[in-house]
Amino acid sequence: MTTTTTGTRIRGGIGESVKRPDGIPKLMGNFAYASDLTAEGMLWGATLRSPYARARLVRLDIAPALAIPGVQAVLTQEDVPGRKTFGQIVQDQPVLVDGEARFWGEPVAVVAADDPETARQGVAAIDIEWEELEPLVDMEEALEQGELFRSAPVRRGDPDATGEVVVEGYYEVGMQDQAPLGTEAGLAIPDGEGGVDLWVTSQWTHEDHSQIYRSLDLTADQVRQHPTGIGGAFGAREDMSLHIHVCLLALRTGRPVKMVYNREESFPGHVHRHPARMWYRHEADADGLLVKVEAKIILDGGAYMDTTPAVVANAVYFTVGPYKVDSVHAHGYGVRTNNPPTGAMRGFGVVQVCFAHETQMDRLADALGMDRLELRKRNALTTG
Repeated sequence: MTTTTTGTRIRGGIGESVKRPDGIPKLMGNFAYASDLTAEGMLWGATLRSPYARARLVRLDIAPALAIPGVQAVLTQEDVPGRKTFGQIVQDQPVLVDGEARFWGEPVAVVAADDPETARQGVAAIDIEWEELEPLVDMEEALEQGELFRSAPVRRGDPDATGEVVVEGYYEVGMQDQAPLGTEAGLAIPDGEGGVDLWVTSQWTHEDHSQIYRSLDLTADQVRQHPTGIGGAFGAREDMSLHIHVCLLALRTGRPVKMVYNREESFPGHVHRHPARMWYRHEADADGLLVKVEAKIILDGGAYMDTTPAVVANAVYFTVGPYKVDSVHAHGYGVRTNNPPTGAMRGFGVVQVCFAHETQMDRLADALGMDRLELRKRNALTTG
């Protein structure tokens, strides 16, 4: 006996054109990004930032800003009611400067005012005095001083293995910014019962939420985070920027508050790709088969940890790329400096070492007098 089962045909599979749910709204120009949102009675927020890579805060007087008509609130670190720090792995970054600024552009105070221009005037009116300190900006010096976020060694095979052809190289890559078209933006609306609703661009909504409500000294259900359209991310939206600030201002004033970074603010307002310095030594036999790879990799994590330990792990795990090597001896380091914090950007640590190990393969092929593609094929990883 044959049994036939029928059901609804699933559409939108392989080979079919699938409609994007956001396609028509974007085409018509009415797709809602955080910077597009408004609310009745809305105030505008602005941020005072450190002009130094490292400095001690000597005096901070917000009275001149509060005296400006239209300025509704000025908040500093003392006004953070809950946990005063945040971070992805370790919560080491102050919500607002806690007495010492540790990178250029670090937020010091936030202002809410009736309009953007008045908010900026409020920021400019804050009376502040700094004692500039010597910053640590070189990643090798940071390593020598023991300023470590993570040390990650990889050891495989015979450390004394040798090859007939040896290629050594030093490689350096600088900081890279994601520079998405849409800058950081958010709208916070108090609910009138002590809680707040936040509309903000984010890649990690739940991770953000767990940090926000703790700094606000609220329960998880008192803070409701609503994702908006993302005007580009590339990893930059995995971390927080104005999230806590705009909520603090909304709760203090009892009114909706909107913050939008301009491009100048956006650069220090989010994490970047890690700068790296890499030392490599490849050894191969006369046929071009890799015998041993040694590497030292330093990544500059900037002033705060963020995701640096995970990025270091990725970098050192991918030290040799997609090639089979029986002997690998590599060490990755993530260091703390007074440079802007670094974190997620596409590739997450793999891009930096890819530049180094692929350049090494080119140089090794040239030293062997071998076609560069052929060298890669001989050493490529296989399944099984």
